[in-house]
Amino acid sequence: MWIYGLLAVQLFIFLWQLTRKLKPPVNSLAAESTPSSSAICDNNGAAPVPIVYKYDVFLSFRGADTRFNITSHLYAALRGRSIMSYIDDVNLQRGVDIVDSLWGAIEQSRMAVIVFSDNYADSGWCLDELVKIAQCRKTLNQVVLPVFCGMPPEDVRDQTGSYGVAFAKHRQSTASPEKVKMWRAALQEVAGIPGSIVWLNSTGAELVKTVVETVLATLDQISPVSQFPGLVGIHTRIDDIESLLHLASDSETRIVGMWGMGGVGKTTLARAIYDQFSSKFEACHFLGDFRQELERRSELDLQHELFSTLLGDDYNHHTAERSTNLALTYAKMRLTRTRVLVVIDDVENPVALHNLLDKQPRTLFGPGSRILVTSRDHQVLQNVCDEVYEAKGLNDYESLQLFASNVFKNAISDEFVELSWRAIKYPSGNPLALIVLAKALFGRSKEYWESILLRLHRGEPNQKVQNVLRISYDGLDRDEKNAFLDVACFYKGESRRHVKSMLDGAYGDGSSENIVTSLTDRALIGIAHDGLTVMMHDLLQEMGRGIVKHESDDPGQRSRLWDQNDVYSVLTRKGVIEFEC
Repeated sequence: MWIYGLLAVQLFIFLWQLTRKLKPPVNSLAAESTPSSSAICDNNGAAPVPIVYKYDVFLSFRGADTRFNITSHLYAALRGRSIMSYIDDVNLQRGVDIVDSLWGAIEQSRMAVIVFSDNYADSGWCLDELVKIAQCRKTLNQVVLPVFCGMPPEDVRDQTGSYGVAFAKHRQSTASPEKVKMWRAALQEVAGIPGSIVWLNSTGAELVKTVVETVLATLDQISPVSQFPGLVGIHTRIDDIESLLHLASDSETRIVGMWGMGGVGKTTLARAIYDQFSSKFEACHFLGDFRQELERRSELDLQHELFSTLLGDDYNHHTAERSTNLALTYAKMRLTRTRVLVVIDDVENPVALHNLLDKQPRTLFGPGSRILVTSRDHQVLQNVCDEVYEAKGLNDYESLQLFASNVFKNAISDEFVELSWRAIKYPSGNPLALIVLAKALFGRSKEYWESILLRLHRGEPNQKVQNVLRISYDGLDRDEKNAFLDVACFYKGESRRHVKSMLDGAYGDGSSENIVTSLTDRALIGIAHDGLTVMMHDLLQEMGRGIVKHESDDPGQRSRLWDQNDVYSVLTRKGVIEFEC
């Protein structure tokens, strides 16, 4: 027996030594994101990954030269291949500082495509963009693809021809010598990048095709997964699902399901699969939070969104010009010839899923199409999917890696090693719970850790994850608790500005900033990567609403009402004294 004890000690020391090499922050495969946007909302409030990409491509161009010909066609072609592209007249946010918006878009793009035309260098704005792109190439390893539109690269690199004329004007303008020097250096650097595309004699259609194919090949090489090294355990899980998708087969539409408990990482994994393989399909769509979307929108509305994304402007044009039925008939005819990737996240109602896919999921799309469906309910997936993958929690080492990266600034100190091993047992491999627990223990003393772990030990064994989440809630002050419940009941997915306005009104002007910061620091809420939307994980929302429901069996005696049936019952019942909106 002593041999087994010795082996256990050696294994413990080995894993402990590995943890000392961990460098925070590390995000989890697991926490499920809500929005159907391109960016992964990793753990709704946990420490962010180093780079969060919102766009695949940033398009830099001189509007007067190419906006209404080459660039507009290129943008449409990229969008048609489900390549998220930034173009200023479409994506520029109103009410946001233009420079901040543009610079942020450049930083959040995997690659930049620069369309050099005769008058590109005339614009100081274009040249400033170019300098920013060159900086991101150095600091963020951004891939840059120069496209020389009707002009030789030498004119750009050496500032001759029309570029020489432009810089002669810049020397006489208000631009500082330092800025002009930066412009010249950026032009020289970017014009010398290998693999550029030179368009002199070919047609515009051929140029667009070449650029799109080059972008697709480049995005395949810079796999999104490689840009998120902190997603614990994601690589093996992607490989598992890839084997079920049978991507090499073009003969049929294949449907794969993914099921698992809330918080285990289904949405994040589904998003990683989508980002990893979308470029291999003619059209793609990620429909996030299907269950909650059905509470706000009709099945037909969601189907229109699906068809519109897959077919683009062509579908929208036919919808505007024809009746809805004719537009749908046209869309279905087109879709049967289109190889698509569709991800439908968090399905609860199999009938709604069937209706979304027009009751014929295997024949609606072209041969070689793939549909990935996630759900907490195995029965929902069993009858519709070819294969069902079980998304499991993290193993002990993965759990320790994720936990340690969120609770310690550096490696685990000796005095917290044993406590950390004890702590990771309670979340049972659930990454959301691991992150929430880590945030609750961050910067705390050993005595505090001991008290929390003792409380978890005394909790209901079959409620381990909920016990962990409740620990963080119980550590809030009164206003923070109320604000958390407000978000859980009313404000999930609402704009940050609106939520802060409502919280200021409820808990005092200026209080919302501290409240939102506190809830975010504890990973109880998150802010979407656009910085504009308040998010909350489904498990946390369920916990918050459960707290309100436990206030009383009578809805009229509860502090908050969100269910329309409860609201109707309370409003129509005699004896209601006070109702506050």
